[in-house]
Amino acid sequence: MSEQALLRVDDIRKRFGGLTALDGVSMQVEAGRVFGLIGPNGSGKTTLFNVITGFARPDHGQVVFDGERIDGLSPDKVARKGLCRTFQASLNPQRMTVMENMLLAPQNQVGETILNTILRIGRIREQEAEHLERAWEIMKLVKLDHQADTPAGSLSGGQKKLLMLGQALMLRPKLVLLDEPVAGVNPRLIDDIVEVIRKLQGQGQNFLIIEHNMQVVRQLCDTIHVLDAGKVLASGPTAETLQREEVLNAYLARQAREDA
Repeated sequence: MSEQALLRVDDIRKRFGGLTALDGVSMQVEAGRVFGLIGPNGSGKTTLFNVITGFARPDHGQVVFDGERIDGLSPDKVARKGLCRTFQASLNPQRMTVMENMLLAPQNQVGETILNTILRIGRIREQEAEHLERAWEIMKLVKLDHQADTPAGSLSGGQKKLLMLGQALMLRPKLVLLDEPVAGVNPRLIDDIVEVIRKLQGQGQNFLIIEHNMQVVRQLCDTIHVLDAGKVLASGPTAETLQREEVLNAYLARQAREDA
């Protein structure tokens, strides 16, 4: 594997009791491209995201991000390294507004300690102004600026996905992992989400995306990794890899079992 990869996953294994969720997964994500992670339900995609971002510890193998090993770090420490993620379902406080949720995201805020609220009032106000300015910039980018005062619980499914992306961007990440960014989203908003991701890619943002919508995968992803039964089935350029016989068989066979 290339030593220049932004993210490198080496021989990751993860079991839950008698279930093998990941069985020797190795892959890499290089800077400058959008990578997709696809596979049938239960293939291990979300488990791999959890291992990469510190929500689960691997039983074997290592995760290297930006040249530094991160497996074993807690999720907040992984995020501080510049690797952030979204989730399939919104975890935002539903009664807090969009702006309030955005301002929750930045880490190491000066005003978080009682002593600083007394001794560093000027710096606290300066930092709050910086965060507010950045929040407005990002909300405009993800098309939520008109919803700044709206409670998060009142947003549509697609808007909640955009809010999670916006919060991740508040941390100035080197890589964002998106877990099914268009699942359950109104088709009209899917176009908005695709447009936002493309714009961010054009600005140099790196992405690794789990997604079942193959149209969106084709639109966004330069390269894909295909998981099946906890193993990497195939990797390569999106259009070419999606046409490989073993990939088609994995999807068609799983769909036939689910429909039976």
